[in-house]
Amino acid sequence: MDSPSYPPPELPRQDSLLRTLVPGLVSLDQTRAVWLTGSLARGDADRWSSVDLHLVWGQDHPGQTGQARPSLVFRNRIEETLGKENVLFEQVSDSETGGFLQGICLGTLSEVDTLYEPGPAGVLFVLSWALSTKCAELAVPDGAIHLLYSSGQLAVAHQSAPGIKRPAVGPADVDTIDRQLRQFWLLLARLPAVVGRHEQLAAHLLLAEIGALLIDLVVSLNGGSRPKARARINQYLGLAQLEAFEKSLELRKTGRRREEGTRANWIGQAVALVVLYRWYAPQLAEKYSLNYPRLAEDSVLAYLNVELKNWPARITTG
Repeated sequence: MDSPSYPPPELPRQDSLLRTLVPGLVSLDQTRAVWLTGSLARGDADRWSSVDLHLVWGQDHPGQTGQARPSLVFRNRIEETLGKENVLFEQVSDSETGGFLQGICLGTLSEVDTLYEPGPAGVLFVLSWALSTKCAELAVPDGAIHLLYSSGQLAVAHQSAPGIKRPAVGPADVDTIDRQLRQFWLLLARLPAVVGRHEQLAAHLLLAEIGALLIDLVVSLNGGSRPKARARINQYLGLAQLEAFEKSLELRKTGRRREEGTRANWIGQAVALVVLYRWYAPQLAEKYSLNYPRLAEDSVLAYLNVELKNWPARITTG
């Protein structure tokens, strides 16, 4: 393959970044292969999707005197191709055999963006790299890969079929599910302390943590597990499940929680989470043959009823 092979240019921002950055990476003598992963490779990307690049480096003797560390070479090439003033990035991990950096390019501005959104157009990007002897470390969990470049000296075993759209859902872990079923009640038991102390920010973070845990449980009910990235949730839930969350947490009309910051609202949100949990958790326990944490539920609800003035004496699920 002599020149990069890009996916269809349906997303001007990402396409512009790819056609600017990838030739610069490919021109490096030790580059053996470059490929895309994530939503751009799967075919379900949107205008906010990051550009997830993986690169195989052909340096067979890492640390050899006089050779620049690959991560430094990549950082310099990113600044050269995209413009130093246009990029912000951080080196997340780095070793002699591989590394990972992430950032944002604020200077990739397409003609389409200029028409609709004057000003800088941001594109998030990720670059993971490994030596050719260690390229197995770049394994992709869902197998979705779009090969951009191969020097012919390295065979990339997997390449996603065009047009296939699939979310990166991992397998459900029964031990994690069992722990999360109990963890829900342990987290909820912290509510009286933060509400009683008028810790509005702490209440917000606590309920957000409980909500995220509950979403993960429902995804497990659907037979999978979410990746660590939190930018997308809708695609992992069924339509009825999504509607239940949005309606219960009052997100559908305003796009945000109403009356945020009031004591009654924190309690109302917590009750809504309990309703959702009591609807989905029994199904989850049955699906994976787990013991439903009835004692934890009864104990925490009794505690909340005593400690929180506005906590309902009885919560119905229906």
